[in-house]
Amino acid sequence: MESRTIDVLGLRTRVVQEDGRGGGDPIVLIHGVGAWAETWRAVMRPLADTGRRVIALDLPGFGESDRPGRVRYFGPEEAFYPRFVLAAMDVLGVRRAHIAGQSMGGAIAFMAAVSAPERARSLVLVAPGGLGRDVAFFLRACAIPGFGLLARMPRPRTAARDVLATCFYDPGRISPELVEEAARYGNASFPEFVRALSAGVGLRGVRASIREAWLGRAAAYGGPVLITWGREDRVLPVRHLADSARAFPQAEIRIIEHCGHLLMAERPDEFLAAVVPFVARAEEAVAA
Repeated sequence: MESRTIDVLGLRTRVVQEDGRGGGDPIVLIHGVGAWAETWRAVMRPLADTGRRVIALDLPGFGESDRPGRVRYFGPEEAFYPRFVLAAMDVLGVRRAHIAGQSMGGAIAFMAAVSAPERARSLVLVAPGGLGRDVAFFLRACAIPGFGLLARMPRPRTAARDVLATCFYDPGRISPELVEEAARYGNASFPEFVRALSAGVGLRGVRASIREAWLGRAAAYGGPVLITWGREDRVLPVRHLADSARAFPQAEIRIIEHCGHLLMAERPDEFLAAVVPFVARAEEAVAA
């Protein structure tokens, strides 16, 4: 994987890339809250081997990307996150891509696709946030007054590893690289984790005004959609799949057994078995 830094909306932004030799559309990968580009590591080279350029972003404030200033993360008006993704695509010379996002990254991928449907060849939602209302309590807790101050206090080195474990059905499948990166990036980005989450999630769950505004725009994107979910997801339970399917009635659905929230890292083979033929069909449909 090649790692480099670009400027996006005035923010130093790290991207990780695998180049494929072929004529397929690029694939842009968006990680979840508190995560980093390499959470996609296990599937990036196999995706590139299908002949596509594969790009994973460090969202602002996560991984090694600059933290944003005062922004409206999810809008719904002048939303920062979809604007950032589309601007990154511009800088990278990507006119149109398969846009994939996991967890909060799924919400961002969704927002980017409905904001600029002409830029999305297809949309892959991996246990996406924001389409269902309820979320785990430890995520809702970020909205408790004063929690942002607590986020700046030193955390045990094992804290990020413990959070990572909640994203797996089988913690034994967590790679040593993810453990090391969780310690390197997870604790450092925790204040941004709290800030971003509290912008979209309150004590009762996803903020209704934001959720309803974006669901009302879902019809703006009528292209191919794949929704994947881990059967044993403890962060965003698989029952949320119904809300995502209502937003995109054209969606293909794939549930992966014995799998938690971080599908592409825990069950990469099953994930690729769903995604690779899907993106091929999306391009074949356009060619036809």
